[in-house]
Amino acid sequence: MFEFWDKYNLRVRQNCMGDFTRMDGLLYWRNRLFASIVVYLFPLGILILLPSAFVVYSLSLPALTTAYFLFGVAISLISLYSGFELNQRKYLFITLVYTVAAVLIFYMGEHGAGLTYLFGATIFALLILPTKAGILTIYINVAVCLIHAALIHYQIVDYPLRDSYQVASWLAISANSILLSVVSVIFLPMLFRGLQETIESQQNLKQNLIRHQHELEESLEEKETLLSEIHHRVKNNLAVISGMLHIQSFNESDKDIQEKLLNSTLRVKSMANIHEQLYQSKNFSKMEFDEGVKKLVDTILSTINHSKKVDVHYDLDKIHLNINQAVPCSLIVNEVVTNCLKHAFNDQGTGEIEISLKKSGDKVNFIISDNGVGFSDPVDKANSGSIGLELIQTLTKQLEGEYFYKPLPEGGGTIFELSFRTA
Repeated sequence: MFEFWDKYNLRVRQNCMGDFTRMDGLLYWRNRLFASIVVYLFPLGILILLPSAFVVYSLSLPALTTAYFLFGVAISLISLYSGFELNQRKYLFITLVYTVAAVLIFYMGEHGAGLTYLFGATIFALLILPTKAGILTIYINVAVCLIHAALIHYQIVDYPLRDSYQVASWLAISANSILLSVVSVIFLPMLFRGLQETIESQQNLKQNLIRHQHELEESLEEKETLLSEIHHRVKNNLAVISGMLHIQSFNESDKDIQEKLLNSTLRVKSMANIHEQLYQSKNFSKMEFDEGVKKLVDTILSTINHSKKVDVHYDLDKIHLNINQAVPCSLIVNEVVTNCLKHAFNDQGTGEIEISLKKSGDKVNFIISDNGVGFSDPVDKANSGSIGLELIQTLTKQLEGEYFYKPLPEGGGTIFELSFRTA
């Protein structure tokens, strides 16, 4: 039953709404209202016409019986026949309303609902057709009432309400219906014009918003392209600087100067690594720092000339950092891992470095440990005398975090731990 109703509903709406969408404004809502009327017109009309036709047939009124039969046919055509154009369907509906009104007035006069149907014809015309159609119904209503007055005058129809002044009485009664129709024609179009203006203003606003959205998207795309190019060029420039420092370190005979140049090379490379990752990810606000750590450590291992076999083990949570935190963290990783490779495994043929990156809420905990020779006392942050440790301390302050760097409790190795909160 429900499936049949859904199919019927779909068929009627396809016939009565056409291809209009919300973008068509008031015309769409006129058609939607018409479709809603017709959806219920067919079942309710048939439900009313069948017993009515049976009654008038039993009263030996063949003309009225025929009229009811034709009403049923017209309702069926309006609802289900797909051969009509949309406007044809609407005008056939108004014609049906007028036919019902004329039949009721002719047979029942002022006692029936004929005058109500005349007023209804005006309302329906204003709702589903242009305003001119509503104005036209006023003339039709007046004509119907005058024709019926003529029928009363020539005694073609009975008028039992009064014995005298029958025509005047009828005109006075029917004038009320016509007056209501005139009022409707005056005020309903004003309402519809207001609705149309509201719909058009909303459509214009929507179109402006869409246009501004496209402009913003284009502007954002341009800025992303520019920012990508900036990161790319910064990375290239840093690569040139690190290359020059690396070449210079090869040409230095002084070991201390050579080591300082190599340390500077690694620091520049660590910054270049950040810009390269931002350029490749196309996300310029945050970077995947866990992936950046692996790339940075690989760069350090390939740059420092060491003969030891060092295995690096990672335990990294997926963490995104903005560039203001990623750069200091990368430089800190560079200092700690470089220190491990240079000093932790001097008396060992192999070594292990473990790197852990964990996040709990907005707090990041970063641990780098090794199983090298270690050192006897914890690092004195205030009097270390090491540029690397001073750099770690300065960068930790930038992160508004804290760190410690000390021997492992069980001996044989060191541990570095950094903690800070993500921005």
